[in-house]
Amino acid sequence: MRAFYRLVGERSPGGTVLQSEGLLAAIVPSCPGQSVVNGVVYEHADEVRASHGKLLATYAAASVLAWRVWVPETDRGLAEWLEQAGHKLAGRPRAMTLELGRAQLDVNDELDWERGDDAASLSSLNEQAYGLPAGEFAAVTEALTAGASFYFARDRGQLAVCLAAIDRDGDCGIYCVATKPASRKRGLASALLRRALLDAQSRGCSTSSLQSSPMGFSVYEHLGYRDRGAIEVWERRTP
Repeated sequence: MRAFYRLVGERSPGGTVLQSEGLLAAIVPSCPGQSVVNGVVYEHADEVRASHGKLLATYAAASVLAWRVWVPETDRGLAEWLEQAGHKLAGRPRAMTLELGRAQLDVNDELDWERGDDAASLSSLNEQAYGLPAGEFAAVTEALTAGASFYFARDRGQLAVCLAAIDRDGDCGIYCVATKPASRKRGLASALLRRALLDAQSRGCSTSSLQSSPMGFSVYEHLGYRDRGAIEVWERRTP
């Protein structure tokens, strides 16, 4: 997640990264209403408490309307502190990891897929999948081209599924997984992910990690990802 936020913070238009020892925050004014890209990750809860005032001021100065802190479900003290500081619980995706050497990565030879750098299509597919305005993620996905690999699959000749892979320290992080509503429940996302993971192995990655929504959990579990617990989304949104 640090690699993802560093990339979008440093590469998006007007973006920046706020960093202290053990804490990293991406400030992405080109996508002001989406906390999924305006995010904070940390190693120790005290770092969030100590930096909170600066985070508030920095996001406000950038006209960012929504930002989040990712909090492991075991860190109840920080969760309660953030709630008192005006954050609201906005989700509980599951952290999941996979040992690539033990994964069953049988491929579907009939899958119509490609690897590329089409940021506009990655943005469009995510917007369609999650019901967001057209162009919402355009600047962010363009920023990802600097350090991520994009994968796409077609359904009946039309782009229908996508994901982005970011390597860091031998781990392949999976982000921006999206399937057009009309193409769901056809096994396309899992087939595309297998292709991406095979590529990750060839690049020398030994593990993969992701954050799963309830919709995607069974797909990732079937591929061999292990549930490592919830990471709570504590969001601060300007009224």
